[in-house]
Amino acid sequence: MERKVLEIVSFTDPYCTWCWGSEPILRKIQEVYGKQVSISFVMGGLVEDIRNFSDPGAGIGGEQWYKQVAEHWAEASRHHNMPVDVEVYYDIKDDVFSTYPACIAFEAAKLQSEEMGKLYLRRLREAAAAERMAIQHSDVQVALADEIGLNRDIFLENIQSKKAENAFREDIAECLQRGVRGFPSFLLRGFGEEILLRGYTPYQTFDNWFRELSKNQLEQKELQAGVPQVFDFISRYGKIAPIEVACVYDMAFEDAQKLLKQMTKKGIVS
Repeated sequence: MERKVLEIVSFTDPYCTWCWGSEPILRKIQEVYGKQVSISFVMGGLVEDIRNFSDPGAGIGGEQWYKQVAEHWAEASRHHNMPVDVEVYYDIKDDVFSTYPACIAFEAAKLQSEEMGKLYLRRLREAAAAERMAIQHSDVQVALADEIGLNRDIFLENIQSKKAENAFREDIAECLQRGVRGFPSFLLRGFGEEILLRGYTPYQTFDNWFRELSKNQLEQKELQAGVPQVFDFISRYGKIAPIEVACVYDMAFEDAQKLLKQMTKKGIVS
């Protein structure tokens, strides 16, 4: 019998802090549902040119944009608990800031393979949010591409030939077609139905929709929060944040921090 599959299309941007905050939720979906739920990414292009950008709802716009974005990131992090280093915005405050180059870099990676694209997007997010790296800069993009094992020559060719930019323009067109104006947004598709969820979406909301769309046909893996299970999780994903362990294994954030500290102290993880 063919496995039933639901698809999540995540409309996103590498610099979007609430997209970064959604990473624990997407990882939990992958852990609980496995191959029954596929996840793909469409780039939205959050900021084309910061000089022309205004987001009154987030209080962003004007010459003090870097302070405003830093404050927005810090405030968001207090809610979603993914780590951020807001100093990156003070580093690039004199740049003509745009998230488009990072979106195009993702497309260049994705052209090598879907899976490499996903790995690269995660690495872009980590670098931008938590490692104070300016991912709109080409040298940073290439270094991260090398780090995850992308073919550098093909990666650069996809950017220089405009193949990646053309793919990005197609993504923007899809966002417009779907009426997606904010990120993240999530299109759930399967079983002859589709639903668009706008904004940061808790795991329970996804889970409720999975049950509704599939008529409870999807199987859920029961996860146990033990040292072997968490070690396996870390060994498969590499860099993780404490909130990701907390979210995946239904633990309090403080308990996840404590467990990871114990595992580090014992030399189980570094």
